[in-house]
Amino acid sequence: MTTWRFDLNDEYSRKLEEAAAERRMSIQEYIRYKLFGEMTIFSVDEVINRIQAGGFEGREFTIPDVFSDEEWSHISKGSAGVLGKNFNAYIMEHPSLGIRFIADKTIKRRAVYTYIPEN
Repeated sequence: MTTWRFDLNDEYSRKLEEAAAERRMSIQEYIRYKLFGEMTIFSVDEVINRIQAGGFEGREFTIPDVFSDEEWSHISKGSAGVLGKNFNAYIMEHPSLGIRFIADKTIKRRAVYTYIPEN
């Protein structure tokens, strides 16, 4: 795999970080999206949409549970970790979504969540 390196001053670095955060993407995902129009199903928005749409109400789950085994097999370990970190940060900032992190509990060393929609 080729590695590309470029430098940004503080202003453009901040702009890049803010733009990626606004779309709830990692910097790498955002750059791919902007350069190549590449979107992935492994986004915070997609995880939230799938949780809200599909049978997760009132039960414990991990992020991989939101995807099929086939889908999850296409994400790298590093990207999965970034997705988990971004998802956790987002739901902590938006408790009205009804998605809660269950502290001190893991399933296969993964963070556990529950979904109880607020009416």
